[in-house]
Amino acid sequence: MTASARRVAAGAVFSLSLAAPAFAADLTPLDPERRHQACIEAIASDAEAAFEEALAWRHQAGGWPAEHCVSLALIALGQEEDGADRLRAAAEGAVSATDASRAIMFGQAGDAYLTAGRSDQALSAFSRGIDFAPQDAGLRRGRAEAALALEDMGAAEAYAGEAVAVNPQDAEALRLRGEARLAQGDLNGAQADMRAARALAPENIEVLLLRGRINEARRLGEVVTLD
Repeated sequence: MTASARRVAAGAVFSLSLAAPAFAADLTPLDPERRHQACIEAIASDAEAAFEEALAWRHQAGGWPAEHCVSLALIALGQEEDGADRLRAAAEGAVSATDASRAIMFGQAGDAYLTAGRSDQALSAFSRGIDFAPQDAGLRRGRAEAALALEDMGAAEAYAGEAVAVNPQDAEALRLRGEARLAQGDLNGAQADMRAARALAPENIEVLLLRGRINEARRLGEVVTLD
């Protein structure tokens, strides 16, 4: 699952009304997949109205798709922790959903927990998502980011390394591993990761900042700086 797979869909404009749910317009009760997608897309134009309509849908036995939309709308409204809690619960209970869908929901919950500053819960959510998508580099990268926030540098290095093993072209995972290695004093390892990340994403500001911190660490240690 990539970051784009966890992003709330945008681009469509809906006129929302509790009396006649716009995201249900021209849809039958037997078309939950389209209704789910339309509900999520509606968040981009009016998250509060989408939230209210998703609640109404949930009370109409909308199941996990309705709860998913409720949760994402809450996150869009700035209630990241509450939305993440609901989202994780929805993913746990979505036994009829595909493994991919459940992994996406756990990943979205992890992202929201990170935004809310709940890195411990983020780590748990990303790890649960991996149960449903073992080969997903994004979830493993999310675990690395959470571990970094928790200042568990050994775990962050290991988790980022897992993401790199799944996708060697993942510049962000390489950067995260470089950050963890730098924090542990492994300047050569951090340098190697930074160089690999820079080759893949030469304009990435975070990678360039990592290069600067590595060079500063070398300068302070009276070691020749490298590009």
